[in-house]
Amino acid sequence: MHMDSTTEIIAHFIGVFSQTVEDVRLRLDYAEFTAQQEASPENPELLNVKINISSPYTLGQFAPKVSYSPPPFDMVATSVGTSVPYQPIPVQIPRGDMTKVFGSTRHHDAPGMSERVIPEYVPIGSLALYLRQEAQLVDNDVLTIGNHGLGMHMVGDPVAALARLMDASSQLQPLADLDGLHSPGDASDFLLHAADAVDMLPDAAPAGGSLFVAQGEASAGIHVNGESAEEAPVLDAYLPAKFLPPPEDTDDEAPAPNGIDYSLTSKIDMEAGGNFLLNEAVLINNWYGAPVVAAVGDYAHVNAISQTNVWSDCDAVSSALGGWQTLTNTPTQAFNVATIETIANPAYGGQTADGSGFPSYWQVARIDGDLILANWIKQISFVQDNDVTVMSACGGGTTITLGDNTTLNITSLAELGIYYDLIIVGGSIYHGNIISQTNILLDDDLVGTLGDFQTSGQASLSTGGNLLWNQASITQYGTMSFEQLPSSFQEAADKLAAGPTDAPAGLLNHQAFSGLAGLKVLYISGDVIDLHYISQTNILGDADQVALAMDKAGAYADADWTISTGTNALVNYAHIVDGGVDSTVYAGGNVYSDELLIQAELISNDTGLYTQDANALVNEAVVFLSDDMLAPDADDGPPIHDGAAHGIGSADVMQTMLS
Repeated sequence: MHMDSTTEIIAHFIGVFSQTVEDVRLRLDYAEFTAQQEASPENPELLNVKINISSPYTLGQFAPKVSYSPPPFDMVATSVGTSVPYQPIPVQIPRGDMTKVFGSTRHHDAPGMSERVIPEYVPIGSLALYLRQEAQLVDNDVLTIGNHGLGMHMVGDPVAALARLMDASSQLQPLADLDGLHSPGDASDFLLHAADAVDMLPDAAPAGGSLFVAQGEASAGIHVNGESAEEAPVLDAYLPAKFLPPPEDTDDEAPAPNGIDYSLTSKIDMEAGGNFLLNEAVLINNWYGAPVVAAVGDYAHVNAISQTNVWSDCDAVSSALGGWQTLTNTPTQAFNVATIETIANPAYGGQTADGSGFPSYWQVARIDGDLILANWIKQISFVQDNDVTVMSACGGGTTITLGDNTTLNITSLAELGIYYDLIIVGGSIYHGNIISQTNILLDDDLVGTLGDFQTSGQASLSTGGNLLWNQASITQYGTMSFEQLPSSFQEAADKLAAGPTDAPAGLLNHQAFSGLAGLKVLYISGDVIDLHYISQTNILGDADQVALAMDKAGAYADADWTISTGTNALVNYAHIVDGGVDSTVYAGGNVYSDELLIQAELISNDTGLYTQDANALVNEAVVFLSDDMLAPDADDGPPIHDGAAHGIGSADVMQTMLS
C-alpha cells in the first residue's frame, strides 16, 4: 500500500518503538535464564550402606622390645677323672753355694726334686725413639667487604719482624736445638753440653726481659716465672674463654632469642686472631732400676729444664678508635712453670732385710756391649696468620673469621721394664732428663680509619689478650747417694768381664743385701746411656692490619662493630716421669750430678713493623680501585685484590669462614 511521506514516517516510528519494547522484554527473560545456570546444583542424598566387620584377632599394646626366654635345660652333676703317668727326669745339681739355697721367693720346686732350681731370665734390651712432630700453617688472608671501592696492601714485613723475635729467643734458649745422639760416644758430650748451658746465656737479660737461673738444690720444687711457689698455677684459670670447653648445661631448653634480626641489623663481627697452638709430651721411663748400682767408669746425671717466652704486642690503633678498646683490659700474659722433684721410693716395700743372713748365690743376666735407652722428642708448631682487611658496614649482620686456627702435637709414651737387686756396669753411666720449651709470638696489629669514618652504634676492639704458657715437670722416683766403688764390686766386674763366674764372697756379704736369699743381677759390659730429651717450640705470626671505611653513599652510620685481632694461646706442656728406687751408686771414676733450671722472658718493643701512627700508615697502604680494577680479567683470572698479587702475601684468600 502506498502511503504518503507523513504516514510512512509515523509507521516507521511505531515499528522502531515496537522493536525496542520487544528487545527489553527478551533481555529480562535472558537474565532470568542466566541466573538459573549459575545456581549451585542440588546434591542428592548419599547412599547409606551399613557394613558389619568382625575379626577373631585383637591388637595388644605397642611393645618395642622382644622378650625371649630360652627353653629350660637340665644340668647333670658329674666328674671326670684322669691319670697322667710321670717319671722324674734326673737333673745334675752342681756342687757349690747353690745347694744351700732355701726359701727364696725367686725359686720354684720341680716335682720329684729335693733341691730348688733357679729359673733363667732374659735381660732387658736397648730402646731408642726418635720422634719429630711438626705442624706448619700459612693463613695470610686478604679481604675487602662493603661498598667502599678501596683496597689495601700489607704494611711492613711481618716475616722479617718474626725472624727478629726468633733470633732474640735463641740467645735465651740454649737447649732448644741440641743435636741427636748419632753414636753412643756422643752421650758424654751431650750431657756436658746441657750442664754447661748456663755458660751460653748472656750475662744479663736484655732490655725488656728477665732471666732466672738456678742449679742444684735451688732448682728443686716449683718455680713460676723465676719465683718459688707452693703450688703450680692451673692453665684453665688463664686460658682465654674461647678455648675453654662450654659449661655443662643441665637445662635442655633452647636459649631464648634476643629479639635482634641480623638480616636487617647492620653489624660486623670480625675475628682475625684466636689461634691455638699446643705441644704436649708425656714420657714415663720405668725401664730398669736397682737399689745398688756399681759402675767401673764414670757416673753423670743431669736434670734440666729451660723455658723461654718471647713476644711483641705493639699495636698501632687510630685515635678515632680509642673509645672502642673495651676488651683490651686483659693484656698479653706469659708463664713459665717448672717442677723438679725427687720422690723417695724404698726398695723391697720399704724393708731391705726381713731377717738375718746374706744371699748364697747370684743370678746374672748379661749384656755384652752398651745398654741404650734414649727418647728424642721434638715438637714444632709454626703458624703465619697475617691478615689484611678493608671493611665498611653493610645492611645486614656479617661474621668474619680470618684466624681461629688450631695446631696440635701430642705424644704419650710409657716404657716398662725389669727391676734388679744389683746392676754392674763395666763402663760408664750417662743419665739425663732434659726439657726445652719456647714460645714466640708476633701480635703487632694495625687498626685505622679512613676519611670521615664514624659510627653511632656499639663498638669494641680487642688487640691483646694473648697467653704464652710453658709448663714442664721432671719427677724422679728414688733418691741417689754416691760412694766410691768397693773392691768386692770391682772384683765382680773383672770376673764377669772374663765370662760367667761365681759371686765374690765380699759382694754377697754386703750390708745392702742383708736378708736376701739370692741376688738378681744385670751385668753390662759397656756403657749405659739413659737419656730423655723433649724440645717444644711454638711460633706464631699474627700481625693483622685492618682499615675501616664508610659506605660510598654514607649509609649505615649506625652500625655495630666488634673487632678482635688478638686472643691467641701458645701452650707447651711436658712431663718426664723417671721411675726407680732409692739406690746407692758406687762409681770407680768421676761422679757428676746436677739439676738446672732456666726461665727467661723477653717483651720486644722494636720489631720495626710500624714506624708511624695508624692513620698515616693506613692512608699510605690503601688504594682506590676503579670499576675496571674491580672487574675480573677477560680470562677469568683473579681480581686485582687477590691474595696472590705482589706484596700481598699468601694466595690463601679467605681459607676460613665468611658468613
